[in-house]
Amino acid sequence: MELLPKLDGIKGKKGLWMYSMLPYQIAYGPISTIIALFILDLGGTVIDVSYAMAVFYGVSIPASVLWGMAVDRYGSRKPFVYISIASSGLVLLALSFTNNIAMAITLFGLLSLFTAALATPLSLLVMETIEKKFWASGFSKLQMLSSIGGSIGLLAASVLTGFLPLRVVMLLLIPFVIISILIAMSITEPAKNLERRSIIKNSMALRFRLLMHNLIFIRVPGYKFIRGIIGSKHNQLSKLTVIYIGMFAFYLGSAIFNTTYVPGLRDIGLANVYVFGIIFAGYAVQSYVFNYSGRFTESKGEKSTLRSSLAMRAAGYVAIGFAFIFLTGFGSLLINVILYALTAGLAYAMFYTVSNTLLFETVGSEKPGRKLGLYSSVVGIAYFIGSLVAGYMAYYVGYSFAFIASGLLIFLSLFIFLGIYKQKN
Repeated sequence: MELLPKLDGIKGKKGLWMYSMLPYQIAYGPISTIIALFILDLGGTVIDVSYAMAVFYGVSIPASVLWGMAVDRYGSRKPFVYISIASSGLVLLALSFTNNIAMAITLFGLLSLFTAALATPLSLLVMETIEKKFWASGFSKLQMLSSIGGSIGLLAASVLTGFLPLRVVMLLLIPFVIISILIAMSITEPAKNLERRSIIKNSMALRFRLLMHNLIFIRVPGYKFIRGIIGSKHNQLSKLTVIYIGMFAFYLGSAIFNTTYVPGLRDIGLANVYVFGIIFAGYAVQSYVFNYSGRFTESKGEKSTLRSSLAMRAAGYVAIGFAFIFLTGFGSLLINVILYALTAGLAYAMFYTVSNTLLFETVGSEKPGRKLGLYSSVVGIAYFIGSLVAGYMAYYVGYSFAFIASGLLIFLSLFIFLGIYKQKN
């Protein structure tokens, strides 16, 4: 049984560039966890971590717009891939020599700025270098390579932080960036370039594109368009409005949890090695479940998958909140491994698959660029607000409160999404 899908539709060494994502993700995968732990090591608090995450998500919105326009204007894919990959190595190098929290936050913002350039060229390269009938296996292979790389990176960080300081771990990840760039040099520019709009016309391409970077702006929605979407009584648009509101609640709750979870684990006394181990467990489960989430959704149905995934994630967040109150020591470590694997791994993979299927079906062929632009705005703003307020919630009220609040927001998104099916009935 082969680990990676076989690509019959690609000839020679044209597909070698895909393997650049494995070493790249080894270096990039642990960075957000490294940033949070590093800020805490520098004497920062969860509020400082909150600022870092807010800057990252805040920068990603305009960055997605600007890089998208640049990709359309300049046909070459290589420069965007090189810039994104190299930025990870440069940020890791700079971080390893800084002792300033503000500088660490600034570097994280720069990372967001430049890595936002990667997802679109990768998606287009698959579509431009592989026969259309083999696109599914192409995107599957690229996703699998990225997932394996991210898992290896988190596992390596977990092991290395057991006996090495974070600064040294950062430096040890840089060679993987160099290897990634060397492999990416095998990219052959296609004879004919596709426009970004091609991505949103294909569900597989859109799913991969949003998985790599969940903001996409083919067209920036204007005020009149937004007002028309929200105020329209047309069934399709009404359904889309419900999806936007549900997504906002989901990503607001997720941002609050994701921002405070790593500082929270440190607050209850877990060393870096255990923190990375917990994050690795969630990421590994998520990567594995992604391979089967589509088939599960088809067999169980859209509504059932949506309901079970959101209920699991919400209940898991609330349970983690109570675990922080009542459990200590090994019991706390064990329950966090299990619950994080369920919420960030199983539940998120299932929700991501079904929600993107629902989004693709609802967007339709009428002004899809603007509709996806509005979706990206909603998600980006939810991430920004959630990450910004999360630190204050955890610092002044408590980590348990932040986790329970995030779980309640996920429950709210569940009830909002179920409203779609009530409309159908």
